[in-house]
Amino acid sequence: MVKEVGGARGRRTCILLAPNQSLSLEGNLWVFISLVAVSLGISIAFALAGAWMVIPFAGLEILLLAVLFGYVYMEGTRREVIRISDDWVILDTSRGSLKRPVYHTEFDRNSLAILVRMGTTPAEPAAVTFTGPEGCLEVGEFLTDAEKAALVEKLGSCGLRARREQCFRLQEF
Repeated sequence: MVKEVGGARGRRTCILLAPNQSLSLEGNLWVFISLVAVSLGISIAFALAGAWMVIPFAGLEILLLAVLFGYVYMEGTRREVIRISDDWVILDTSRGSLKRPVYHTEFDRNSLAILVRMGTTPAEPAAVTFTGPEGCLEVGEFLTDAEKAALVEKLGSCGLRARREQCFRLQEF
């Protein structure tokens, strides 16, 4: 999801990038609880029938489900905020319910170059990269190709032009 936050004022804006999270935390919990109930119901039925060795495996299955659901939830709560001002382009990355950014980078607007890597095939996803003297950083790696195109369009409307590259080449020094 590419969403403009606040009112855009010419060259200044704030853009929020977030992955598509179609199921809320409550929905994830309901699915998890349903799967746990089915797994425990089946394992208890087998235990009552005399196959009690099924219960430890059901416990491992529930533990694995809990870890996977937690991982998917944490990946779904990733946020990248791009704040564009007259002099700076600031990228803040956060994960989960943290109010403080996990990663903070400031790029000088005048020296910032935005590279869009186009794949050799249409199925290969593109990459949007901020480069400058401050470093090189891929932005919105969790976005779909259409969302990356919308991001490039929004950056262009703020005066930041992207340069399309066929591929990044390794250069030896």
